[in-house]
Amino acid sequence: MKIQREFARHILFTGAGFTKNFGGLLANEMWSKIFNNRRVQDHTRLMELLRTDFDYESIYHQVINGNYTNEEKDSINTAINESYKVLDDIVREWTFHSGAPYPVNIYGVNRFIERFSGNHENGLFFTLNQDLFIERHFNSVMIALNLPGVAKIPDNHKTILKLPLENNDFKPLPTHDDLRAYLKANPINSILPRTLNYIKLHGSFGWLSSTGTHMLVIGRQKESQISDEPLLSWYSSLFKEALSKPNRKLLVIGYGFIDHHINKVIVDSINDFNLKLYVISPSDQFAFFSKLKSIEHGEIIQQAVVGYFPYKLLDIFPQDQSESHAWREIVGSYFEN
Repeated sequence: MKIQREFARHILFTGAGFTKNFGGLLANEMWSKIFNNRRVQDHTRLMELLRTDFDYESIYHQVINGNYTNEEKDSINTAINESYKVLDDIVREWTFHSGAPYPVNIYGVNRFIERFSGNHENGLFFTLNQDLFIERHFNSVMIALNLPGVAKIPDNHKTILKLPLENNDFKPLPTHDDLRAYLKANPINSILPRTLNYIKLHGSFGWLSSTGTHMLVIGRQKESQISDEPLLSWYSSLFKEALSKPNRKLLVIGYGFIDHHINKVIVDSINDFNLKLYVISPSDQFAFFSKLKSIEHGEIIQQAVVGYFPYKLLDIFPQDQSESHAWREIVGSYFEN
C-alpha cells in the first residue's frame, strides 16, 4: 500500500541566485574560476573550448563525455572541485555585521525559513544549490533542520569556528540497502512537528557518491546522474510527490527555470494539481517574463506565476533589521493569501 504523506502547503525552492545574495557565485562566475585555473590553462584544447562556450556545465559535459584525454578530464574535474571549494570559502567566511559587503539580516532570513516548517505536516525546503550556506548559517531555536538520509555537513564545531572541510568530512551517500534501512527506521511520513526537511536535489559539496567518489550533479545528463544515485533518486521522487498535491504554493528564489527535469515536474504540477508559483528575483518583471517565453513550456509556467517580488534579499531583510515593506508584501501575498 502506498504511503500517503502530508506535506505543508507552502514549499520553498532555491537556486544559485539565493546564495548570490551572500556573495555566492553564479554560473558565469564559476566559468571564470575554471578558466583561470592553472590546471586548465596547461591544456590548449580546454582553453579553446572555454573561449567559445561560457556555460561551465556544458563544458564539463563535453569534456567528460567527449574525445578528451584522461589528463584533460582530470584537469576539468579538479578545476570544478576547486571552484566549489572557493564557493565554500565565500560561504563560511560570510558574516552579518555593519559594513559587510552583503549585509543581509540573517536573523530575518532564518525566521523566514522557519515559516516553511510543518505544524502537522512535513515542511519542505528544496534546493538545487550544492553550497553549504544553509548548513553553515541557518540557526533556529524554533525548528529542527533535517537532511533526510544523510548527515549534516559540516558539524557544529566547524560551523561555529568557520572551518573548511577536511578529507574526512566528506561523507558517502547511502547505497540502495542503506537507504532502504534508513527509510524503514525513519520514514518521512512520521510527522515531526516544527521540522523542516532540507532536500538538495543536485547533491552537495561535502558529499561523496554511494561508491565513494566526488559527485556533483552538473552537465547535460542530470536525470541519469540522479537516477544512478539512490538518495538523489529518492529526493527526486519526493519533489514530484510534494508538488503533486492540490493547490501547493511554491516560492522560488534564485532559480532561472533552465533545468528541463525540474521544469517538467513544475509544469506537470501546474497542469494537473493547480500549482501556484511565487518568485523572488532582483530582475525586473519584463526581463523575467521575457526569459520565460524563450523556454520550453514557458507560457504554462508564466500563467502559474501569481506573485512576483522584484527584490534582493537585502531589500527584504535590511541591515538595520527593520520590517521592510517588501517583507510585508510577501507575507500578505504568499503566506496569508
